[in-house]
Amino acid sequence: MCSISLLETAILHRLGRFSFQGTLAQFFSAAMTADLEILELTPAIATKTNAMPEGFPGDPFDRTIVATAAVFNLTVITADAAMRDAGMCDVEFYPFRPSRRQK
Repeated sequence: MCSISLLETAILHRLGRFSFQGTLAQFFSAAMTADLEILELTPAIATKTNAMPEGFPGDPFDRTIVATAAVFNLTVITADAAMRDAGMCDVEFYPFRPSRRQK
């Protein structure tokens, strides 16, 4: 898993777009299984974020996640069509997107 996903999860939780029972620390503790490897940002990944196809959104989280998958030959699991259509890495696409909570 790309390390930037941890930060994105924390931000989405703070904004109320990702909710669960318990605290964020409890969620991370439960989610971080022994067979899950956190992949840190490297110069190769940072460079790859600039190699996205024209029209790929500028979201730095999405760019870093796709670049990490491309550098390490991994599959991204996403409901994001832009990530699927970028052609930068293998993608397992799930066209489900939960509705955002109304404030």
